[in-house]
Amino acid sequence: MPKLENIKSLYQSSAYSDILHDINGVVFPFDPKWKNIGISVSGGADSALMSVLLCSIISQLNSETNVHIITNVRCWKTRPWQRHNSLDVFGWLKNSFPKIQFTRHENFIAPDLEWGSKGPNIIDEYGKLKSGNQIELRAHAEYVAHKEKLDAWYCGVTKNPDKEFDGRLMDRDIEDATLDRLIKPHMGGLACHPFTYVQKDWIVAQFKKLGIMDLFSLTRSCEGDRDTYPEIFEDLDYKTYVPGSPVPVCGKCFWCKEREWGVSKCQD
Repeated sequence: MPKLENIKSLYQSSAYSDILHDINGVVFPFDPKWKNIGISVSGGADSALMSVLLCSIISQLNSETNVHIITNVRCWKTRPWQRHNSLDVFGWLKNSFPKIQFTRHENFIAPDLEWGSKGPNIIDEYGKLKSGNQIELRAHAEYVAHKEKLDAWYCGVTKNPDKEFDGRLMDRDIEDATLDRLIKPHMGGLACHPFTYVQKDWIVAQFKKLGIMDLFSLTRSCEGDRDTYPEIFEDLDYKTYVPGSPVPVCGKCFWCKEREWGVSKCQD
């Protein structure tokens, strides 16, 4: 993985050098004059932490920037709890940063369009082969960016762990350090991916340093359900799930293993 100091040098030699904020080696581009920013929040640890760090920057600078939380309802029949995880994270943010004006934008993705259902089988408007959910995620963010006149939009996708796990997404195995993977002009604003070269252990470490493990416990990484692991989830689905009730984790999917890896690395 490229060293964080090398990543920072990419920003410093660019047109964005005056709007950089270093948080434990990871750079966040943010201009306090911006009126609106968007953050894609799934209910997972990465996007939750990204939201906290950006809101902390806004608060420290006494900026009047409005924060638009962009969320997509996915797998509603088999994983109805995912929406409630995102709502829990949103509630935590609002309570923790009462001076910031938040707006939540919720979109719906049909389960039939998910990667796990069809795979990458559609050519998007940029000529790339994508799954339906990938296109929806990007298109919804673009719509919100246009509608709300976002100055910047942030996505918290991280790099794969050093350790091999089945199910890893190969497009997260990035070795070459290039600025356009971190930030680029898009639709009149900036598309920012500060965590492109960050792994899960760094994410977990920040929750601990900030003393917000209560937020970490609200997030969820597991993508298991009754269809993939019926021996664990049994009949738990949209017909039986009660919002706020405990939901097991499979401990077998890539996302569970990545989270466990990140936690264990912080304990070494």
